[in-house]
Amino acid sequence: MTTEPQTEAITLYSYAMSPYAAKVHCFLLYKRLRFECFYLNPRRIKQDLPVGRQVPVLTIDGESRADSTPIGLWLDERFPERPRLLPESGDEREQLRKIDDWISHCLIPSSFRFFPGEGIDRWLNGWRLARVMHRTARGGLPLTLRLAWPAFIQRVPFVRRLLEMADDGLSLPESKRKLYRQFTAHLAGGPFLAGRDTPSLPDLAAYPQFALYYRSE
Repeated sequence: MTTEPQTEAITLYSYAMSPYAAKVHCFLLYKRLRFECFYLNPRRIKQDLPVGRQVPVLTIDGESRADSTPIGLWLDERFPERPRLLPESGDEREQLRKIDDWISHCLIPSSFRFFPGEGIDRWLNGWRLARVMHRTARGGLPLTLRLAWPAFIQRVPFVRRLLEMADDGLSLPESKRKLYRQFTAHLAGGPFLAGRDTPSLPDLAAYPQFALYYRSE
């Protein structure tokens, strides 16, 4: 597959630790597109985000789209000559769309429950996230907000919705085991999801959910 030289200006509006924005980041890298990351300050969403109230938002030559999976489909439409995220049609495309739906509505919401942990870990990890936000968000975060971040983030309506989606009534270890069994089933014996030999949109959506929170000791 030949790749035409890129002339389009692309900007990804994101938070550094947003799992849904990380999906789009992977889509862009896989398609080998040049782009700029605009790491938003949560206190300036209305002023700086081109459309909507949530990340990710992608802008290509002044046209903006929101929501990670629709952005991936848009990238396939805009750049069909570059590596595709999904087959153009057929049963395999629908199967991959269903796996991506599971990632968006099960795997990613669970990360909001798993990563903070419980007890003192919830506060320690919350402060780590606050430090990342402070260092990447334009203008940084005030000290009071960074100190309150572990409690503040739990009250954000978007995060509360995700936590409700992730609540399966199981303990944290049991819920993790259940999720990993489901993920293994979606692999279907292949090196990539759905038994494929090459990555596709759901693989690029899933990868950052395992890598994003990794911290070497």
